[in-house]
Amino acid sequence: MLAIVLARKNWREFDQMISLYTRERGKVEVLAKGIKKITSKNSSNLEILSLAEIEIAQGKEIDYLTKVQSVKIFKNIYSDFDKIFLANYAVKLADGNILVQERDENIFNLIISFLDFLNSAEKINSLNLATGFIFKLWHRLGFGSQEEKHRAWLESDWQTINNLDSAKEKSYQFVYEYAQSHSGRKIARFANPC
Repeated sequence: MLAIVLARKNWREFDQMISLYTRERGKVEVLAKGIKKITSKNSSNLEILSLAEIEIAQGKEIDYLTKVQSVKIFKNIYSDFDKIFLANYAVKLADGNILVQERDENIFNLIISFLDFLNSAEKINSLNLATGFIFKLWHRLGFGSQEEKHRAWLESDWQTINNLDSAKEKSYQFVYEYAQSHSGRKIARFANPC
């Protein structure tokens, strides 16, 4: 099955828990045995932000990763600090907000389209793209505003969002307040763009 690598967490000496978002099963967390060994063939195929073809074996308590084949590595993202920061922010946000086994092909396509855009874009407006990703992800998760003033964030493609003149402070304020109210905890204030 096709999967986007969202996160890797150490588990015992040589193993890691891998958080993946798959088209077929949604978010899954699997154990990759021996992935930290220097002789591991799968480690490079499981870099965060990569797209891979995987196979999973069902275990008694936890599923195991049995096969990994790299499909796409977004190499241009890794050559730009702003892009890698933004891409990591997006997958971390997805990993933290999506429940295991929550399947939605639109979310899979959203993450892939975002990474594809970052990989191919010459210049990026990080604040616009982060705001757009937040709006689109939350909307697909069933939250968010239906107000007309937020339509551009939800319906525009990444290039249009990237090129928005200067996003109005109210949109950023809305995202901040929305995140804080739905997370149930205080969130550190991000820089004011205006």
